[in-house]
Amino acid sequence: MANDLEARRVTELAEAFRAFRATMPELKVEVVGRLKNDKALVHPVAGFHVRLGPAHGPGGVALYISSNYAELTRWGDAGTIRERFTVQLGEEFVWGDSAYPTASDLAHDLLAYLQFHLDAAVGS
Repeated sequence: MANDLEARRVTELAEAFRAFRATMPELKVEVVGRLKNDKALVHPVAGFHVRLGPAHGPGGVALYISSNYAELTRWGDAGTIRERFTVQLGEEFVWGDSAYPTASDLAHDLLAYLQFHLDAAVGS
């Protein structure tokens, strides 16, 4: 069942982001919804949010991820920027034109992208 595969892949990616919290305490991962018949799995359409930045500060970034798209939001003194892009979490983990062998590899690159935007938001 494709929905089951997508749910497992979205869950795997959320867990890959959570693994980075040991070295990035400002990183927050919040699941939006879970499957009704298996609460351990993230619902592939509801997805999850990743937030990076100080709890109280001048700027931050958030990334919403579902099974087929992601949306980055950056806010700071210069205003708010939103960017929507394609992700595919089926047989492979895909961001734009790049395919990743593991959820951890994709999470790593997305975190680097979030950090770039956080630096821009807070003027580092």
